Amino acid sequence: MAIFNRLPGLKQIAPVYAVCVIVIYSWTTLWFFWKLPSWFFYMNAGEIALVYAYLLVTNFLESLLAVCVPIVLGFMLPPKWFRDSFVSRGTSLVLLGLGYFMFLAYQFQAKDDYPSVLLKSWSVALALGIITALVFIIGKVPFLNKALGFVAERATIFLYVYIPLSLVSLLIVLPRLLLG
Repeated sequence: MAIFNRLPGLKQIAPVYAVCVIVIYSWTTLWFFWKLPSWFFYMNAGEIALVYAYLLVTNFLESLLAVCVPIVLGFMLPPKWFRDSFVSRGTSLVLLGLGYFMFLAYQFQAKDDYPSVLLKSWSVALALGIITALVFIIGKVPFLNKALGFVAERATIFLYVYIPLSLVSLLIVLPRLLLG
């Protein structure tokens, strides 16, 4: 049971997960409504609802995967480095990491605009280094530490909306995936 003592508590994980949920679900909802008018030309309302159900399930899995990164870091690193200020450092890691991924996704606008410089190993290593440095700097600044903790705590309200919607969507999508 000593191994579980190294993990952050559920009261620390929930706010960080809520920030993941806000970022990931908002990004998808933005793109969903961006493409929605064109879908009306060749999809009926049921098909559009099914697409949104698939998106919610995908977002649910993506947000679980995204929150695993700070949890693993909290488990592996010494408690003073990450776990003792898990909410603020986890929130900053999630915001910076997902922000970097959204920046990369935005760079792929067309086949001819392939951003090869952004995907070179030195470029990715530099970005990871900057994100790591910012996470630990933010954890040292008391004002930012409290502000991120405050925002993350308030974000947990979104879990009451998106988790049930995602689970209902999973009940809709799972039989379709299993039955082919």
